[in-house]
Amino acid sequence: MTGGRSSPSLLSGGTLERTSLAETFRNIYRDRVSARLVVTHQAEERTFWFDRGQILSAASNREAQLIGELFRTFGLADENLLLVAFEHAMAEPGRGLAKVLSESGAVRPYVAEAAVRALAERILYETFRWSAGVYAVTPLDAPPDLPVRFEKTTGLLILEALRRLPPAGAHTGYSGVEPRSRPVHHADLLLRFQVVTVSPQEAEVLARVDGIRAAEEVTRDMRTLARLAAVGLVHVIPAHKVPEGLPTGGLDTLNVEVAGSPPPTRLAEMYESQARIVENTYRRLDWSTLYDVIGVERDASNEVVQRAVLDRARLFHPDHHLKAHLVGERDALEALFQKVRVAERAFRSKEARASYDATLARGVHETIDLPSSEKNQALRKQIAKANYSRAKVLYDEEDYYPAFEMVRQAVEFDPQEKDYWILLSRIQRKNPKWLRQSSDTIRRAIQNIPVSAELLWELAEACKAERNQPERVKALQEILKLDAKNRRAQAALAELGAGKE
Repeated sequence: MTGGRSSPSLLSGGTLERTSLAETFRNIYRDRVSARLVVTHQAEERTFWFDRGQILSAASNREAQLIGELFRTFGLADENLLLVAFEHAMAEPGRGLAKVLSESGAVRPYVAEAAVRALAERILYETFRWSAGVYAVTPLDAPPDLPVRFEKTTGLLILEALRRLPPAGAHTGYSGVEPRSRPVHHADLLLRFQVVTVSPQEAEVLARVDGIRAAEEVTRDMRTLARLAAVGLVHVIPAHKVPEGLPTGGLDTLNVEVAGSPPPTRLAEMYESQARIVENTYRRLDWSTLYDVIGVERDASNEVVQRAVLDRARLFHPDHHLKAHLVGERDALEALFQKVRVAERAFRSKEARASYDATLARGVHETIDLPSSEKNQALRKQIAKANYSRAKVLYDEEDYYPAFEMVRQAVEFDPQEKDYWILLSRIQRKNPKWLRQSSDTIRRAIQNIPVSAELLWELAEACKAERNQPERVKALQEILKLDAKNRRAQAALAELGAGKE
């Protein structure tokens, strides 16, 4: 098997000879970033936009010529209009073409939209035929205003693009699945529970994947298995390695639908139940333990807990936001799924669960671990800055849990920024059960970045909320050692009657 490993972090650029387009898309999806991907081959440049890993649209610097072929064929536009469209498309890839077609009056708006959408899909699918070229990924604070957007999940678009590849020379990144290797459902919950529609043949392969059967026992058509692996639904393990943590359940435990199959009975009731669970769990998320999130009692067996983690991962997967019954619930799904991933780590073993239970006994839900150094520090800092900016807005709107998740990641990605630590501590102080964690957050900040009067003041405020007067006095006195004229510290000590101390 060649090219089967995903890079540990999002690459900022590379070549298609070394990293297939499917793998690049999968990395952007897995890392949940908003970004612009530009792929260049010979004289053509193609652009793809992503919003938190979801592919939104595609454009080409040759899009006017491409759509011109369609309009000329059906006589929908004259040469002058196509020339103007070309100029606008060059100036605003992905937007200029739709704008000029709609405003011209020669093409009805719905025709222009349909044409641009069809072109975007054509660009996407045809780019997967490229086995050579270079690509670059640029992080975005937010995706641009695009005239049309794909209404399919990233996994489904990748899968459809791979289906359209010619039998020979398909550059999937998994073009050489060894017959004796063993496929398993992917261990990464985000990849494993992607929402896709599969063909009956693909469904049959997924149903036979169990980590025990070899690839040649699962299917005779290795191309089908290669496609599922390239999307990330399946991970192929070399024959000489022993799979660990085999997945439980079959096809019905995944988020896949089989093309041509009738919908399950009571589908509307199932959708209503899912929407209700998402809403109720998200509404209480600020104060919920991991047991509450996955819906089990604290004395549940390890087997029950681990099954519940998988059930909730399937239910809360972010891809569901594209479904009609969960439109508008993307932020809730993202936050819930992130919490399920925390639960997966906390309940991975008896020892890990015991450690988490011990934190509950101390009134602490989770801790912040400083990240190890990464090659993509610049990208991580950009993401951290964007998360912090959004978290501040959410904090002001008193939407604390999404703000907590965003600033928590900001601290993980860039732990040298004191403002990130301060906002995290303030958010934690909004939850009476996290008061000790609030002061611990500032103490960890002081251990890892240069101490300042501002950090010490936040520590004093956290200790005040915790009603820990000795530690508050100590923090205020440390401020005066750094700045003897600090009026806030002087006033606070005076109120405590501790000025002389």
